[in-house]
Amino acid sequence: MTLETWTAFVLIWFVFVAFPGPNTVFVMAASSRRGLPAALAGATGISLAVAVYVTMVGLGLLAFMAASAVAFEALRWAGVAYLLYLGWKAWHAPAEPADERPVTLPGASNLVVRGALVSLTNPKSVLSYLLVYPPFLSGVGDTVESLVIMGVTSVLVAFVVYTSYGYAAALLGRLIRTRRQALIRNRLFAGVFAIGGLALAVSERR
Repeated sequence: MTLETWTAFVLIWFVFVAFPGPNTVFVMAASSRRGLPAALAGATGISLAVAVYVTMVGLGLLAFMAASAVAFEALRWAGVAYLLYLGWKAWHAPAEPADERPVTLPGASNLVVRGALVSLTNPKSVLSYLLVYPPFLSGVGDTVESLVIMGVTSVLVAFVVYTSYGYAAALLGRLIRTRRQALIRNRLFAGVFAIGGLALAVSERR
């Protein structure tokens, strides 16, 4: 893979990752309550999901999933259910100011798993990977090497972008001083998750 090709891929991938979606909302919701440690844990989970997606691209599993109406619909409804679940969790979260104490290992593990699930249950991600990756792999002599380079790049860019979103939310979270403000924060993120779930439920396959 030439430097020019890699640079083009980085720019396109950055736009794809930086565009707000369920991943962004999840990281910001967690870090607005628990600070930067939560952002790092959430971003780690999403980055692991990126690695899974890249592996599936290499094995041809994403192409199969996109072509299978049953598999795609199953993933879509799993995404709907999970977003609505996150909305319910946000609605019932403690109405307290941001807590930036170190996240415990069980808490961090939970955020990593939840971050990965947010990404892995998003069917739009399947289509996005199939749109972004193939053009950079076609006509390349060493496809495996190129896929590895693109995969590592994707994971690193995703981690940096989502950690940045989380850090910004953590800074805003410090402005929350009262129970009422915390309650508004919780309701806001709950509403965004619910809207995302309902939008996915009524969306048609593209």
